[in-house]
Amino acid sequence: MTGRQQLCRLVADKPETRDWSVMGGVVEKPVRVPAPAPAPTPRAVVERALAAHPGVLDAAVAPSGDGVGVLVVLDEMSTALEVREDLRASLVAAGLEAEPAVLPVVRVPAPPLGTFEELVAGAAASGTAEVSRYEAPGAGAEAELAGRLAGFLGLPRVGALDDFVELGGDSLVAVAFLHAVQEAYAVPLGVVELFTAGTVRGIARLLAARTAAAPQVA
Repeated sequence: MTGRQQLCRLVADKPETRDWSVMGGVVEKPVRVPAPAPAPTPRAVVERALAAHPGVLDAAVAPSGDGVGVLVVLDEMSTALEVREDLRASLVAAGLEAEPAVLPVVRVPAPPLGTFEELVAGAAASGTAEVSRYEAPGAGAEAELAGRLAGFLGLPRVGALDDFVELGGDSLVAVAFLHAVQEAYAVPLGVVELFTAGTVRGIARLLAARTAAAPQVA
């Protein structure tokens, strides 16, 4: 038996070296490429973000057929909309496009939770809380108003049904925003009307009604 044959047999006889090879009398250990880390799931990203969120006192992620459903107990200074958008930012940073929906509760129920849709239906029936979901603005005035308002608030986006106050709007932002709206649409709106309308959709409808009621110039 040649030296090369002896070396090959020696390598093959050991379980830990059976996949090694002998090239020119030199034993070569194969290079093992580590398997890529598994991609994070939306649930895992949301759970980590909830655990780190200063305004969340307790939380649970419920099964949902439409995005990620979250139950949260909030402190007095936080809102469901704020938490929703913070969770969305965490998902985007992880390369995920899931949309979180947030239901504020007084306490997180004991498991099994049921589906998020069932929990939302129960909250609606009892009138205890409303779920915060992102709804994209419609084309035209809604989208234009949402873009303007996001700019004044320094936010990446504003949903059609997001409340002005919960977004962080105050009287100073309201005055500046309404001035820009009047310049764009030639329709005056008051601060009280903005707070009453509350959302981009409400403002767009108010503008449409004012425009329709305005006298037509021949």
